[in-house]
Parts: sequence; structure tokens; C-alpha cells
Amino acid sequence: MALEGTIKDFGLGDIFQLIGIQRKTGALLFDSGSEQVTVKFLDGSVVGAESHNHNLEDLLGSVLVRTGLIAQSQLEAALKIQKNTLQRLGHVLVESGFISTEDLQEALRTQVTQIVYRLFRWRAGTYRFTPVDNMDYDRNFMPVGAETILMEGARMVDEWPILERKIRSEEMVFSKTSATVGLDIPVESIVDADIDMESVFAGEDAPEPSEPESDEIRLSREETEILRMVDGAASVREIVDRSALGEFDTYRILHELLTRNLIEEVQVETGDNVPAKNRNRSSALWTALSLGVVAVAILVGALMATENDFGPWETAGRDGALDRLRTFASRDRVQRVERALNLCFLDTGQLPTDLTVLVDNGYLDPGDIQDPWGRRYGYMLGEDRYTLIALDPQGVPDQGLTVNRPFSPAMRMVLDGGSPSP
Repeated sequence: MALEGTIKDFGLGDIFQLIGIQRKTGALLFDSGSEQVTVKFLDGSVVGAESHNHNLEDLLGSVLVRTGLIAQSQLEAALKIQKNTLQRLGHVLVESGFISTEDLQEALRTQVTQIVYRLFRWRAGTYRFTPVDNMDYDRNFMPVGAETILMEGARMVDEWPILERKIRSEEMVFSKTSATVGLDIPVESIVDADIDMESVFAGEDAPEPSEPESDEIRLSREETEILRMVDGAASVREIVDRSALGEFDTYRILHELLTRNLIEEVQVETGDNVPAKNRNRSSALWTALSLGVVAVAILVGALMATENDFGPWETAGRDGALDRLRTFASRDRVQRVERALNLCFLDTGQLPTDLTVLVDNGYLDPGDIQDPWGRRYGYMLGEDRYTLIALDPQGVPDQGLTVNRPFSPAMRMVLDGGSPSP
């Protein structure tokens, strides 16, 4: 039975999940009507992807030039060799000494995964999987597991709407603010740990916030790279093209720089178009989000939205505030358990009968299956779904936190033991 149909009927995640679980080798073609994308699989892992609108090797060469890894003259020389030898462009570039193997592997991974992750934003289209015995692909590309694609794809789907609230168009232009003018910004990879959330989630008293050691602006290497590209003239699309980070991570970093008030939109007045007031605000919430601490982001946003003039640590001792902190922490843990269940299923083709199995097999830490009050999460595995039960501060099942997850079509096929062969 062939694996083909529409994205609306059988979601992208289900398709990747099924191919990954069955460790299939072949080509998966997506067609939106205006664009076609082919994803190559080897034993269930992604080993290549190509948009029919943009040949991968053409895209690779232009990206390597734009990011400064090779010169235009080197690309032209490599293309001449490729035309005569029919070798892959990446192989020619490495053999000619124009680029290292490591740089080529990283560039290939960025380009392939960027093509694949864009698929998760499609709302309509068809798909068809064609199995093959031997898959031809660039051996410089390191295979990416289907579970990695699923996890990253889901994260991007969740975060894209947040990023696009501030970065509304790829034609937007940003400039640095006065906060960065004349500063020699140090490159660091650090996390601001002034607030110890774990102590609150574990039920301890809220700590006193420590005084910052300095007013020095601290950025990661990636943030510094993007900040240097912001010059008041380059559009978002041009920055994405010049960056080696890929579209999503470039958008994410631009969003972070905006919310930290390090860059601002360049307003262009045309006709009746009056520039809007700069809405960028420095915010600890988005600093936390950029570091991946989603629970902290939701927490601070909710508390700051309430009608009080106090920060979260000043209100922690007030009625119900500490319970609200723990409830937000509980939501994050429930999501962590749900992700672990999905990973376990991808690895084994089965769902556990008890959450302790996830701990015993290294998917979770022991504390992850307990809420911040020290109570075990409920878990029930049914014939067509699983349920995670979380309690509110009073010990009553919290419908807002409880997860009742029906099995996807791909999961049902595998669990029933009668899945079609793509």
C-alpha cells in the first residue's frame, strides 16, 4: 500500500513519524501547487532535501559565497570543474581546498533542514512516498533522525507566530539603537541565572534577586553575528541570506535583539504613511524565551499582565502567587512528559504502561513525573489515547493542565501491527 494523500488528512508529523518508525528508504515528494519539495530518507533518517524551485547545489554555492566561506571566483572555478567531472559541488569545493569538510557539512545541514522545516508551515498540499533500494545522497551530509525533525519542527511551529508579531515582513529593515553605539560587545555564551526558578518549582521560598555585576551587554556568538549585520539598510531577507544560521534562528535572534531594545525598526515615510511609535521594549520575558526557558516566559508574561505594580518575586509571598508559580512549572513538566512519551514511541514503537519506564530508560529525570507539590502525575494508557492527569493546588484534577491525547493515524497503524508499507 502506497503512502500518499493530503497533508490535511494525514499530517506532516504523522508522515515523518511513520517513515522513521519503519526505517524506510526512499523519496517523499510534497506538492503545494506552487512549490514542490523532495525529502530523501535512508533507514528512516533524513539524508537530503531539495526544493524544485531552488536546486540545492545552486543554493549551497550562493549561501557559501554570501556567508563569506568562499569567494565568488572560487565558486565559479568549482562550477567549471563540476561541469567537466559531474562531481557534486561540495566534493569539488573540498577537494580544491576552497572549504573544509566541517564547514561543508554544517552548510549542508543548515540548507537541508531549513527546506524540511519550512514544510511544517504548509497548510495544504499533497505527498507521495516512493521507496527505493538504494538512496543516492551527498555523503558529506550527516543523517538527521526523524525524531529530531519532529521535535524541532514542532518547536518552530509553536514559536513562529510569536516571532512574526514583531518581524511582520522579510522586507523590514532594522538599525542598532543607542544602547549598542560605540560599545565593544563581548562574545559570551552564558545564561543569566540571577533568578533560581528550580527552588520555587521545588516548593522553596523565593530567593532575593541578586544585584547584577555590571551593565555590560552580554550576547552569544550567534547574537553578535546577527547584530553586526544590522546596519539600517539590510532587510530581514538579506540578513537571513547572509547568515549561516538558517531562517528560523535568524528570526529568533532578531526578535530577541528587538525585545532587548538593541535594535529598532527603520521607519520609511511614504505619502500618508506615518511612522508608528517604536514598540520595542526591554523585557526579561523574551530574554528567557531566547534561552529556551519557555515556562519562565509564560510565567513572567502572565504575572506582568495582572493589575499590580509588583514584580513576580515581590508578589510571591502574596495569597495564591506561589501557587501560580508552581502551576506554571507544572504545565512545563507535563509538556516535558508528553515529549518523552513521543520520543519513547519513536524509539520503541510502543507507549509505556507507567511513567517510571520513562525515568528508567533515561527519557526523564525522577522529578519530571512529579508536580511542584511532590505529587505524581496520573497516567492512563487506553485503546485509542493516553491521558496525563495534573492536579491543581487543592489536589483537584486541573482540566487546563490535563492532556487527553488521541493516537495519531501513524501511531494507530504501528500499535495495531498492521501499518502499511510506504
